[in-house]
Amino acid sequence: MLKLFKNFRRQECLLVLLALVFIVTQVWLDLTMPEYMAEITRLVQTSGSSMPEIISAGGMMLLCALGSLVAAMLTAVCSSRIAANFSSTLRGKLFAKVESFSMEEIGRFSTASLITRSTNDITQVQMLIVMGLQMLIKPEGPLYGLLLPGKPRSQPSGRSARSPASSGSGRCPRLRRWLCC
Repeated sequence: MLKLFKNFRRQECLLVLLALVFIVTQVWLDLTMPEYMAEITRLVQTSGSSMPEIISAGGMMLLCALGSLVAAMLTAVCSSRIAANFSSTLRGKLFAKVESFSMEEIGRFSTASLITRSTNDITQVQMLIVMGLQMLIKPEGPLYGLLLPGKPRSQPSGRSARSPASSGSGRCPRLRRWLCC
């Protein structure tokens, strides 16, 4: 299976890197949306908050959602482009290989077998690439986001400075919020 990926051209490798950048962007935007939701909740619960502050936080949250959508669409475009180019290269190499067979070798394979190999097998590899870029890489992103240190939050007035989410050294506040809630 790994031999197949030696057929990646430079263009596909660059598209893989671009798709990874879009996936990281999408995951980062998805992880920042709860922070804006917490900000909106804090503003609603705090007396003296103004409506423009709430609308500003909501607008930023909507921009994060829109950015995440755009990043997901660009990831899908990159991954489908990679898969299409890669499968085209594989089909060309398979065709050249079949063309180089002698009549005796062609007699050992049935026509149906050659058609199946040139369509179904390569299509499965193509779908592996598309699904692999989107479904195998993206779910691990939030796990890494939980472990990254975040900026320490300031406590709103009237609250205890030692709440479960704010205790500790200031490292990994997302992880503490996730574990404490």
